[in-house]
Amino acid sequence: MSLLKTVKMQVAVVLTALAITACSSTTAPSATEIKVVEKAVMPTPPAALMVAPVRPSPPKDGKTATLLEHAAEFGGYVSELENQNQAWRDWINSQAEVDGSEGAR
Repeated sequence: MSLLKTVKMQVAVVLTALAITACSSTTAPSATEIKVVEKAVMPTPPAALMVAPVRPSPPKDGKTATLLEHAAEFGGYVSELENQNQAWRDWINSQAEVDGSEGAR
């Protein structure tokens, strides 16, 4: 047997003996009480908040009428995003009131 293999076997025997000794020397159970904590459940948001507004396609050409039409469509898209963002904030605030955690934020 090589010297390295013999040393590894001796180390393994010593570590095993230490582990067995440590396990057998703790006869008393832990004095620390184990507390069970319930996992928080996130409420399901309203379905309307889960639908993202559809972003308008870019204009097909640089004509004034096309650019103005795109600007109006994009403005409507941004307005929908702002409304949805506000609805999310309102929903979160209503959930915080239900949970009683409005002061935690």
